[in-house]
Amino acid sequence: MGKIEVEKFLNIIEQKYNLHINFDVILVTGTSGKTTTSHYINLILQNFTNLKIGLFSKPHITNITERIRINYVPIKENQLEQIQSFVKSINQEHNLNFSWFDELVSIAIIYFIKEKIDLAIFEIGIGGLKDSTNALKSIINVITNIGLEHTDILGKTIKEIAQQKAGIIKNKSIVVTNATKGLKQIKEKAKQTNSKIYKPTNFFKIEKINSQFPSYTYKIKLKTETWKTDLFNKKELTLKFNTYYLVENFLIALTTSLLYCQEKKINTRFDNLQNCVDSMDVKLKTQIFEYYDKKIIIDTAKDYQSLLKLFKELFTRINQKFAVILSFSKGKELKLIKKLLLNLLEKNIKLYLSEHSIEEKKLNPYHLKEKLIEKSKKMEEKEKLKNLQIITPLSQIEEEIKKIEEQIIVITGSLYFCAEIYNNLLNKRPENFQVAK
Repeated sequence: MGKIEVEKFLNIIEQKYNLHINFDVILVTGTSGKTTTSHYINLILQNFTNLKIGLFSKPHITNITERIRINYVPIKENQLEQIQSFVKSINQEHNLNFSWFDELVSIAIIYFIKEKIDLAIFEIGIGGLKDSTNALKSIINVITNIGLEHTDILGKTIKEIAQQKAGIIKNKSIVVTNATKGLKQIKEKAKQTNSKIYKPTNFFKIEKINSQFPSYTYKIKLKTETWKTDLFNKKELTLKFNTYYLVENFLIALTTSLLYCQEKKINTRFDNLQNCVDSMDVKLKTQIFEYYDKKIIIDTAKDYQSLLKLFKELFTRINQKFAVILSFSKGKELKLIKKLLLNLLEKNIKLYLSEHSIEEKKLNPYHLKEKLIEKSKKMEEKEKLKNLQIITPLSQIEEEIKKIEEQIIVITGSLYFCAEIYNNLLNKRPENFQVAK
């Protein structure tokens, strides 16, 4: 499964069906932020160039077609089914050991070849080195950051995980990264492959000019003459985001887009970047809504480091108590979940555990609570964890939200969960569900 099987598939479609990859590839990996970064790269280049752009990202929320897009429009279901049938026939005829994800990557490749795109942005599945998407030859490799996640697959240490993610770096390619942890391994791989590393912080200076809840306003200044000044109508950009890490992801995407235009000698101007910030698929961003008399913050942070950043921001920006509803997917480190929850409980945050509906991925909140209490050696910790409340099934969320005393409720921990909550509340009570001003 993975890279080796997709490489076999690519050889078969070239030799037997004369299907060749004639588009550029950008690969995006990282512990967190890779989905929003991939979408931002797509939107920036789509807004400011005439390129026909393919995007492969994950996960899908309402329909699998969301994972495969051209010019940000999802593939049609009948197109997906036709290509899937073709891919399955090759898989069976040549005894390829395809996983479901391998098949989906292969469908995207065939679709992009047939539609004659110019550039494809592929979000890595897990890690990088052995991932299906790494069968593609990329000219730019993006590594957003490195943290402890999928330790059962990628390794138990930052070093091991960084080596897996740096495995996407190809010979004489471009590397864009915001990583601090694991940077040594990224630099080593870049040196081995004669590739050059770029960090957004080398080119842009971020200055916060307004942090009035619910949004931040940032001034982004060009720090260097590396970029031609005619790429922008101003040397300073003023952009609004709901959280700081969205700014970080956007600057990774902007750096990547600028480097791609520079590499391909594309002349363009980046005049209204706020449009790119605002036009990303709403389910992928931090959203703040008014719901009845509550303010709901839905944030897709899912790993320990992202959640720490999120709550650090919230404690800084919100001067009143808030409640938190969390859902986790399988594969998370229990030790880190416990550390996060205890930290929040110590601050007297009212915590609720829930679950999304993706059966093979969801982490049962009752089992999670039991395991956390069981693994706690200190009686004080056990008593605190007993205060965790559980909301299940998902259909009860609306009624439970109304009962919560706090006026601000944060919903986070899983992209699947956040999207389901968003769709659930929006579809049930649209008249009481408005974007916060």
